Amino acid sequence: MEAHNDRIIVKTAKGFRQVEVAHISHILCEDYLCTLYLINKDKPITCTKSLRYFEQALAPHPFVRIHHNAIVNLDCVAEVKCKGRQRHAVMTDGTALPISVRKWPAFRDAFRTLTYTAQNDTLTVKTDTLTK
Repeated sequence: MEAHNDRIIVKTAKGFRQVEVAHISHILCEDYLCTLYLINKDKPITCTKSLRYFEQALAPHPFVRIHHNAIVNLDCVAEVKCKGRQRHAVMTDGTALPISVRKWPAFRDAFRTLTYTAQNDTLTVKTDTLTK
């Protein structure tokens, strides 16, 4: 995978695919396969890079690791649901992804920063929900 401004080139089983970083909703990893889910509902892209690799490559962009097998694009998180110690990031497509207890503080801080600095964003945050 190579980075070119706001694009990445991902090696897949069929060759190479160029992907706009902003079009990535979230990345899930199972065993040694990572699957990139796209905002525009294109077919997910599967490759053999580790989640740590994507975490480092996407660091300049609003991506946060929320679980040992998931990275989310903060621009695609519609809401955060909290029930006791269980927390889920609900993506704009309706997918609910669990947020681990250890990853919660980093996600919460990044989500708050994104939400409070984006004046025209439709995301709303209830601070009492995020502080639990």
